[in-house]
Amino acid sequence: MRVNKDLMESLLMVAFIVMVLVGTTNFDSAQTKYLIMGGLGIIIALTGVLRYVVAPKQKLP
Repeated sequence: MRVNKDLMESLLMVAFIVMVLVGTTNFDSAQTKYLIMGGLGIIIALTGVLRYVVAPKQKLP
């Protein structure tokens, strides 16, 4: 499976922007806020690994 660098970069940026927006928003439940931020953190970590570790090692067709 090939990793598209542009797709990973855009997903990384969107996830980071949404994480900042969730972090600055007041929630009724702190647990919900931390679960959303944790899930976004995992997405950011995975896309970062795919973008900066896996994608450069791929061979061009």
